[in-house]
Amino acid sequence: MSKSQPQEKTMDVKHSLSVCDVVRDNTNEIIMKIEGLLPTYIESFADLQAEGLRIARDFFGTCYIAEKEILDNMGVDQNAIESFDKYSKAVTKTAICEIDMMNSFQKTFVENIMSAMKSYDDYIKLMLSSYAKMLDYTIITIPKKN
Repeated sequence: MSKSQPQEKTMDVKHSLSVCDVVRDNTNEIIMKIEGLLPTYIESFADLQAEGLRIARDFFGTCYIAEKEILDNMGVDQNAIESFDKYSKAVTKTAICEIDMMNSFQKTFVENIMSAMKSYDDYIKLMLSSYAKMLDYTIITIPKKN
């Protein structure tokens, strides 16, 4: 810089930071991280369930192939096989009914939690409205800085 040029005064204008800004910004960062992981979390559990079901299907498929010839050659009474089939169908029907009941329970559970969260949200909004009114009153009563 030459002496003939006036020096520019560079003023560092600091943006005043509030506690609310800090809490809001950091809370939003955490929420965004959780939101970003949600698809991966759901996909991981879906993959886990699919793999478990694939293993079960393979297990019974392998047993079927290995045991079918032996059991067919043993000459098991057809009436016994039909009775076993009826029993197996009853157990299957019961298992499917229990799966449907659990699915319904989970759906109702989520609906109840969502309803509770909505009630909580309504309460928080009401409380924040009252809080804002109290802050307005407080601001009026506090002497201003010069």
